[in-house]
Amino acid sequence: MAMLYFVVFIIMNDGTHDVVAMPVQTCPSSELTEEYYTQHQKLGAFKQWGAFCTTINFSKPKEKKV
Repeated sequence: MAMLYFVVFIIMNDGTHDVVAMPVQTCPSSELTEEYYTQHQKLGAFKQWGAFCTTINFSKPKEKKV
């Protein structure tokens, strides 16, 4: 089964990091993503960020024999 995921990496001002991954129907535009996260970065919410959208292929569960 394949699912589309949007993943965001954030480095906080204190050096800690956070990673958020969420399933999406379509990838958000890079322009809107950059505008949103750059604005929050300029406001001092965090130090650095990076994001990408990718398809994850999950393995099928094995069938149990009864």
